Amino acid sequence: MTDVMILGGARTPFAVWAKGERPDGQKGGALAALDPFDLGAAALKGALEKSGVPGDRLERLAFGNCYHVGPHACYGARYVGLRAGLPESLTGVTVNLACGAGLQALLSAADDVADGRARLAAAVGADSSSNVPRNVFVPSFKDVSCGQNIAETAQAVARELGFSRDEQDAWALRSHRRAALARQKGWLAEEIVPTGGASADDAIREQASEEFFAQSKRLYETGDATHGNTHAIVDGGSALVLAAPGQAAGRQVLGRYVGGAVAGVPPARMAEGSVAAIRKLLAQLKLSAADVDLFEINETFASQMIIGVKELGLDPEKVNVNGGALALGHPFGGTGGRLVLTLLKELKRRGLKRGVASICVGAGLGIAAAVEAV
Repeated sequence: MTDVMILGGARTPFAVWAKGERPDGQKGGALAALDPFDLGAAALKGALEKSGVPGDRLERLAFGNCYHVGPHACYGARYVGLRAGLPESLTGVTVNLACGAGLQALLSAADDVADGRARLAAAVGADSSSNVPRNVFVPSFKDVSCGQNIAETAQAVARELGFSRDEQDAWALRSHRRAALARQKGWLAEEIVPTGGASADDAIREQASEEFFAQSKRLYETGDATHGNTHAIVDGGSALVLAAPGQAAGRQVLGRYVGGAVAGVPPARMAEGSVAAIRKLLAQLKLSAADVDLFEINETFASQMIIGVKELGLDPEKVNVNGGALALGHPFGGTGGRLVLTLLKELKRRGLKRGVASICVGAGLGIAAAVEAV
């Protein structure tokens, strides 16, 4: 086994889907003309450029995609590579772990490097919710294994643990305020490559207020899940470039991949998927949560975030310090790469070392990855 270095990464802007509305009142859909292959290819080209790696040096491509859109979705990673202008000799594999597909792509690509199957590899993830048929997209949020919508499962666990609507709205407000500040400081722009005419995320509420979240419409007739404290639906992609140590020599290195884990919980307790995955990963690495400097945990729902922070005993000031998917949006397969990229850049800014990224996944799964800044 060999170390796995992360040379760099990039992502597209995260753009509100075509059926949604941006905070400025304008219709969404800035990236709706692009399919997941286009989004993944744009992120990959950006990641290669930022990493200083010629595309013809890549030996493996893993592509994470949740919603396989259109008749050519079966070509997955192959189309991403070809649309990025990479050689026809490049091989790739498409992976799907629903919301966790992007992190699963990282685990898969890292295994290829660690086992010596590739010296340079890319982990790419993307989804275009704008192009998913409504009769597929809307029903997909109901987990038939437990007979509930995933938002309802998260709300049930939150109620069981005594977490209020006010707490959930407060976390959502925090997410938007921190994301807005990160954008003002130029930190989000460091991650983004302009794509399809868009150059910035467009789901962040610059003027977020307590009143907005208090008045936000419920997703269902009962419960505390609202449009405000649930992740924004966006189109987008992300990519990371991985290398064996010998290929990293002489290059600027963003970080090191340390390990990954996938865990299962009862489907009705999907909101605890990240908790289980992080605990499993930390046990593998013989670490405690206190040994981790920063966490990036996908904000599927504010309720799920509060559950995770409380059950893991985390200091909130070490979690999603630049906001999360409640503000930036969650482009499903595009999220995993964004989490890791954000995490490594922030560790470097703060002079810290160790980070963990995690995503809870519908039907009762969770995935986590540990990285170190170098």
